[in-house]
Amino acid sequence: MSVTRWEDDATLWHGPDYGSEALKYHPDVRSAAVAGRIITCVEIVDWSGTGTKDMLISAWDACYDGRVFLRRQIGTNPDGTPVLGEEELVEGVRGYVTAVSDGDIFHLVSASRLRKQIYVFPNIGKKGVPEFGDPVLLSLDADWVKGNEYFHMARFHDIDGDGVPELIVGSDYWNDYWPNGLEWNDEGYRGYDDAGRWLGGPLRGFLYAFKNNGTLAAPVLEKGHALIGGETPLEVYGQLAPAFGKFGTKQQHLIAGEFWNILHIARQREDGTFEPTSLIRSVDDKALELEHCIHLPCVVDWDGDGREDILYGAEDGYISFLKNVGDGEDGLPRFEQRGRIETTKPLIHAGILPSPAAYDFSGDGHYDLVVGNSTGELLFYQSREKDGTIYLDKEVMLKGGDTSIRLAAGLTGSIQGPSEKMFGYSCPTLADWTGNGSMDILVSDVTGRHRLFRNTGEKVLPPRFGVEEFLTFKGKPLKTVWRVRPAVVDWLKDNQLHYVALDEDGVLSDWKRASDTELVEKRFLRWENGEAMRFTVDVGGGRGRVKLCFCDWEGTGRTDLIFGTHARACVPPDPKTGAPRNTTKQAGLFYSRNVGTPEEPRFALPISIKHRDETIQMAMHVASPEVVDWAGRGYLDIVVGIEDGSIVWLKREELSW
Repeated sequence: MSVTRWEDDATLWHGPDYGSEALKYHPDVRSAAVAGRIITCVEIVDWSGTGTKDMLISAWDACYDGRVFLRRQIGTNPDGTPVLGEEELVEGVRGYVTAVSDGDIFHLVSASRLRKQIYVFPNIGKKGVPEFGDPVLLSLDADWVKGNEYFHMARFHDIDGDGVPELIVGSDYWNDYWPNGLEWNDEGYRGYDDAGRWLGGPLRGFLYAFKNNGTLAAPVLEKGHALIGGETPLEVYGQLAPAFGKFGTKQQHLIAGEFWNILHIARQREDGTFEPTSLIRSVDDKALELEHCIHLPCVVDWDGDGREDILYGAEDGYISFLKNVGDGEDGLPRFEQRGRIETTKPLIHAGILPSPAAYDFSGDGHYDLVVGNSTGELLFYQSREKDGTIYLDKEVMLKGGDTSIRLAAGLTGSIQGPSEKMFGYSCPTLADWTGNGSMDILVSDVTGRHRLFRNTGEKVLPPRFGVEEFLTFKGKPLKTVWRVRPAVVDWLKDNQLHYVALDEDGVLSDWKRASDTELVEKRFLRWENGEAMRFTVDVGGGRGRVKLCFCDWEGTGRTDLIFGTHARACVPPDPKTGAPRNTTKQAGLFYSRNVGTPEEPRFALPISIKHRDETIQMAMHVASPEVVDWAGRGYLDIVVGIEDGSIVWLKREELSW
């Protein structure tokens, strides 16, 4: 059996780059979280050659802006941790990147799911002025545990103590995971049985060592072998990301990231094998559960206290700090969660796959944002104007009642299976749904459920909301396809609100509001030819991911539709011609003009929206639009959440359709 995830066949993002349109923090925001991209890998190097702890940040290279960046240490905080400076692009290097010292210089090592080789970028510069040559391609041969394993992360490390670093590679293997070899968008796929039990197997990740008989700049590798943990090949739950430290002892310790929200640790035995892995623990001896998933660690004394700490990047793009607080009774180090690392000159990073909704909560004439993301958060950004430019304040996580909103699939809530237990994919829209004169939040997510967070009506910032309430249809919680941004429409301008989303089969549907939580009178919305509106030829999980935005786009008094899609969407749903599946093969924005009546809306077949005369292409996962007069200029623009966590403002005069 051989299973390939659709993400692994996606078209590599190569532009256009919308970075110049990205919304920025207000100048008063002098520190905020370091912004990686999707699935961030972190490495600490002395880039400047002066003994500094400079941060190298890399990401999943198939995705939007999945490149490699540097933030240099420019000072030291009172707690001993580095002050990081402005982001710099490391030209020509991609993939998850680690560094290996070679005398006074260092080389870069890169792994990527997109290729079957490890790349070494040799440093042809000098100390303090690194410059990297063309990559040396390393084709690997090993006694693979499973075969058909993806290379997840690689680093050179002297694991056998002979003074010559071996190449260490963590792998990722999915063939055992999908039930009967069928993925979530395959015909016949069934992830769970009637009792909610997963019908597939686990994700699997293994660790390999390759002896190097060459140099670090030009390695010559022997056949690799799997490293042993206990009596069997060392294994974690997919996407094994290795790091090493001694933690004040003479023994090597492996730190291993995996797909789920935990880190593993294992001591090396005298014979070179490792003890069975155990979980990283806190000072009170509890397993440390991390905030999200897919963690790529590095080991470094981050705060200069003489103890090796752990930094880790994650799927959500953030980089966090686990402080070493000493050993437990078993001799293994214990760690304290110190949270996300911050930087000067921060970039707005609203998690991954941000989905923005706009409203002027502050009443200052400028739109603020509520933003969902893959983690399931709802973040609030207050806007502020300075010298004619609209900026955003630092984000605040919104609460439902007294609890921070963080939606998650759990073990059974995602069509992609239990690997996604930490994902939420929150997709909010704002409307005065309850009729109290304040904007409520309606949000769908990974599960396809639809929640109401009603505004308490208090005149405070950030706005306050009540506990979650579920929208219902026919007496049951509304259940649709996943990851859809819903919309609220008053078709007849008579204060009768309608709720619009894709239904359980992926058909664009309209429900009438009967009460704050009850929906009635479902109907399909239709293309101008009378066919029900679908957005893909896929089945299962391929039917969701659409972001809806209804507005009077052309000032005609009609309610038109602008929507965002992922790369595999197919509109109109023709398997040979539908976009963007058969055109750009990247996430895009589309406009469908309302050619019907208020009573019976009909929508023209969608037109791809262009920015500066080039069809919008936003890589793999989604482009999430919000139509809004962002700068108060009297006409509608589009604010878009891009998969890497940035939010961009596309001005109307630069758009065409």
